[in-house]
Amino acid sequence: MLPIHYHKLSWNQFYRDCIELYKNKVKGTQIDIIVSITRGGNIVSRIYSDLLGMIPISNITMTSYKNMKKLKKPVITEEPTRDFKGKTLLIVDEVSDTGDTFKVAIDYFKKKKTKKIFTLSPYIKSHTKFTPDFWQKNIDVWIIFPHDIRETADGFEKMFGKKNAREKMLELGFEDWEVDSVF
Repeated sequence: MLPIHYHKLSWNQFYRDCIELYKNKVKGTQIDIIVSITRGGNIVSRIYSDLLGMIPISNITMTSYKNMKKLKKPVITEEPTRDFKGKTLLIVDEVSDTGDTFKVAIDYFKKKKTKKIFTLSPYIKSHTKFTPDFWQKNIDVWIIFPHDIRETADGFEKMFGKKNAREKMLELGFEDWEVDSVF
């Protein structure tokens, strides 16, 4: 098995990438509703709601795994209740890895008789099968987002054991106080 390579984003870099994407590609786009693909898109959606003038946010929740096995395609587990007819949407996720989640979301919202659908993800992978309308950087390693402390710790603990997980997080740039919060 090949080793996994990681890229830890700081809050500052994450926010800067979102702002740069807005300034260079999104600014001026008319959006009625932001749809956050929960959980990954929540923080990005909040940033763009603010930048675009306090646009309302709805959520759609999907899962790509069942009993720790990857599904062929993501399944919607929670639907939004808002009326989307005639609205221009911005569907947001944090990364377009395979692109499957975006594809499922777009298919869902097309059935809601929307006016137009845009997609946004600050990060994409070069192997994605779906490239969002708006994206900032291509990062082809496992991205550790600044809000994924517990998720990272739990994953590393399963892979490396508790002591080595802590060391790996410090090695990747987490601060002692961050690591201490989850171990």
